[in-house]
Amino acid sequence: GNVLALAMGVPEDREAKVVAALKANILANGKHLDTGIFGTRFLFEVLAKHDLQNLAYEVLNQRTYPSFGYWLEQGATTTREKWDDGGSHNHPMFGGGLVWFYQNLAGMHRDESQPAYRHIVFKPQPVADMSFVRYYNQTDFGKAGIYWQQQDGSLAMDVTVPVGSVATVYVPVKEGQSVKESGREASETDFVAFKGSEDGYEIFEVASGNYSFKAE
Repeated sequence: GNVLALAMGVPEDREAKVVAALKANILANGKHLDTGIFGTRFLFEVLAKHDLQNLAYEVLNQRTYPSFGYWLEQGATTTREKWDDGGSHNHPMFGGGLVWFYQNLAGMHRDESQPAYRHIVFKPQPVADMSFVRYYNQTDFGKAGIYWQQQDGSLAMDVTVPVGSVATVYVPVKEGQSVKESGREASETDFVAFKGSEDGYEIFEVASGNYSFKAE
């Protein structure tokens, strides 16, 4: 219930309480999934939206029942209808939650106001326990994608924007860090325009091409 409330929207003055209640629910269940079809669909994205990305990662990484990892331990290669061994062994019932992999962890979004990836938004949300993530998709304009890696406090990210598309790139930065693109100050690079800072990101608009950003 808390997941769906946050996905649909709650009054601003109550939001923090609902987030805290959801976190308490998850911890009380040992970071395991007790969400239904629709709750699982939005759980990970809701956690990511409310600065609980690392918790989303921990829930997704559980290996005991009930969890995606439990399925893997049973030899599953497809998503199942139920968390136990019953029902269909090739079922989309709980698969919706996996959009978190590319929309939040990798951070590649399409702009719904400009369909077919004409405008792509790259906004990765790294987690502490992962050193890199790679995601690519064959769009109507060609191959698009992102590869980010983090080491020793610095984060590097390569983005691919196909011809015919443009992109907005959010680069995660820590206090005191600056962003470079291909070894130069990003704001001085051709086809890269600095658009400002927001919530721990520096934002750039780019044309089609391949770009290598690094925050350090």
